[in-house]
Amino acid sequence: MPVKVEQVGAFQLITFNQPDMRNPLSPEVVGLLEEALTLAESAAEVRAIAFRGAGPVFSAGGSLGNFEERLAMPLNADGGDPIAISNRRFGVFLERLARLPKPVVVAAHGAAMGGGAGLVCAADIALACRGTRFSFTETSLGLVPAQILPFVVARIGSQRARRLMLTAHRFDADEAMHLGVVDAVVPDMQALRERLSEELDHIGRCAPQALARTKRLTQQCAASGSATGDALSRLLDEGARDFAAQLRGEGAQGVRSARDKRDPAWRVAFDRRVLAEW
Repeated sequence: MPVKVEQVGAFQLITFNQPDMRNPLSPEVVGLLEEALTLAESAAEVRAIAFRGAGPVFSAGGSLGNFEERLAMPLNADGGDPIAISNRRFGVFLERLARLPKPVVVAAHGAAMGGGAGLVCAADIALACRGTRFSFTETSLGLVPAQILPFVVARIGSQRARRLMLTAHRFDADEAMHLGVVDAVVPDMQALRERLSEELDHIGRCAPQALARTKRLTQQCAASGSATGDALSRLLDEGARDFAAQLRGEGAQGVRSARDKRDPAWRVAFDRRVLAEW
């Protein structure tokens, strides 16, 4: 299978599984990713999603192996271009991923190019192994980073995104950390396995609804920019309602558990043994 999906306890682990092809984000792969996302959305027991790549790289990005066939495709009867429709599908997936009320973690190694780098930017938490290469390669191929651009801008800002995309600049994990593309860089694959496990363990210590509400509020803050006046008041009003709902729900258990020095019922841990062969 081009994509391997495993449920590891309370966590969904998604592995790009075409190492000989550098894990391309082909239409088939995007379809399988959408199915995995639907599964994660509907499964209350899934607390977080983690992405990784099999073999030497995370993902080399979109697949152009059949581009001659795609060029030969005629316009639809309504004038729509099937190439645009196919391209838009990856953006729909990234939109769903960003809205998912569960944390998304990406662990990149080797290379994350084009759409692969865009997926890194769409994650809530992005980790990378030292030496990982990144690039938004589209313009160097005469293309446009159409679907990943909003997610790159949201993560690193417009000016940095413009520089990287208008030059197709190649950069390593340390520069990715400086730019804000990733949140942490670790020295080797063993450290990447350990750091991914730690991040999932940290998520497992947090209450599911508290995570969902916090993620939504954070995205609303980002969408509103520097909220002032009525917009800021509406945001804070919604935050107060969420706080009250949590205190009457998961928060009551969390406060009592902390007071009694015991774990709340929602506490789960990630089984590190799953990553042993990666």
